[in-house]
Amino acid sequence: MARSRRPAILPQVQHPIADALAWIQPHALLFAVALPPLIRLVGHLIPEEVFMVVIGALAARAPSSGRAAVLLVAVTTSQFMVDQATYLAGCWLRPRLARWPRISSRLSQVTGALERSPGALFGLIPARVLPLGRGAWLAGCGVVGVRWRRFARFDLAANLANVAFWSGLGWWFSGNLARLELSAELGRRIAEWTGVTLVLAVALALTWRRLPDLLPATVRTAFGAGERAGDTSSRRDRPRPR
Repeated sequence: MARSRRPAILPQVQHPIADALAWIQPHALLFAVALPPLIRLVGHLIPEEVFMVVIGALAARAPSSGRAAVLLVAVTTSQFMVDQATYLAGCWLRPRLARWPRISSRLSQVTGALERSPGALFGLIPARVLPLGRGAWLAGCGVVGVRWRRFARFDLAANLANVAFWSGLGWWFSGNLARLELSAELGRRIAEWTGVTLVLAVALALTWRRLPDLLPATVRTAFGAGERAGDTSSRRDRPRPR
């Protein structure tokens, strides 16, 4: 008897970005305004990078350049306003930070860098674009009392860079959804590794500068004793005046 052939079950290829495009397309402007606050609240449950790539693809598929510009301006404005709210939350936390030690420990690295050097505020731009603790940077600026106008200028530059990078990626690959999905995932991985490299480089530089202070007291004492002994021996070897 001939064996009955069962129909081959082909694996269904899922394209999250394609599904997201089909879901958001009718209400793209609404989601461009409403999703940034939600992303800030739920954190990594909704990756901001993938959302921005989808916004770029939707802008590329807009029926006119005017609608594409409106969509990009809307998402930039929404993210900028959410960043200002996070900054104000940091200002509110400043006199109350001791009540929440867990939040204080998360903000300690950012606030320490901002207090040591005013130029550290430039770190807000890569932190806003890459997954480098953008929420900690935004709140940390409020905790240390960075002036609002200065913070707003840096945050606006960071948001423009964020839209240019992630939404530009979505615009560029909008015609090929499979490549778009791969590029979004690859971009996230590169951003994560870049962030880790930058953090390690900064930590190494700070540790090198503070190396004498980090040495144990016994080692510092031994070095000091060796230097004093060398000075004493050099004085003994000097010829005495007759």
